[in-house]
Amino acid sequence: MSLSARRVTLPAITPIILQKRVIKVYSEDETSRALDVPSDITARDVCQLLILKNHYIDDHSWTLFEHLPHIGVERTIEDHELVIEVLSNWGIEEENKLYFRKNYAKYEFFKNPVYFFPEHMVSFATETNGEISPTQILQMFLSSSTYPEIHGFLHAKEQGKKSWKKVYFFLRRSGLYFSTKGTSKEPRHLQFFTEFGNSDIYVSPAGKKKHGAPTNYGFCFKVQA
Repeated sequence: MSLSARRVTLPAITPIILQKRVIKVYSEDETSRALDVPSDITARDVCQLLILKNHYIDDHSWTLFEHLPHIGVERTIEDHELVIEVLSNWGIEEENKLYFRKNYAKYEFFKNPVYFFPEHMVSFATETNGEISPTQILQMFLSSSTYPEIHGFLHAKEQGKKSWKKVYFFLRRSGLYFSTKGTSKEPRHLQFFTEFGNSDIYVSPAGKKKHGAPTNYGFCFKVQA
């Protein structure tokens, strides 16, 4: 009995080449450090790299921030975000910066979710029968079927206008809405404000000075480019 040899041709394997790019990251004292990083590096990777290079203690609070000085806002870059993608949204003339500093509340939402849901500001779709544990609140928040509605007053300013107006808002899974009639949540009184699928949330640490806001602390939504 003879066996005939068969020749198997394997398809060509195309190597994946990750381009590298130099990024500059600033500290709170405005000193900076240049890093040569691959295009797929995440914010968490950059934090870990800087912790190692600076011999810092990793207490899970080191955070990468995106700072936009021309509009006076900044945001925490989430661990999973690709840093190069964040930079690609910057304008050529903009003097934006990446900052590396501590944020002790970085994971606070997951540790103590109850702090983010005051009873008078939360409405649940189902009956809760008394007190809810932090774990249950977090599960409800992450569930598509029992997502809580968060509501309360905010000062808001429409684009192109100078004055701020106190308005009652409703935060739902589908987006942020405001009432055109007091605190009414009837559909005919709710007006859509923004959704979150294509937006980033920034905080304004100097809202009074930069935007004439009624309070120093504020936040805004910026549509991704």
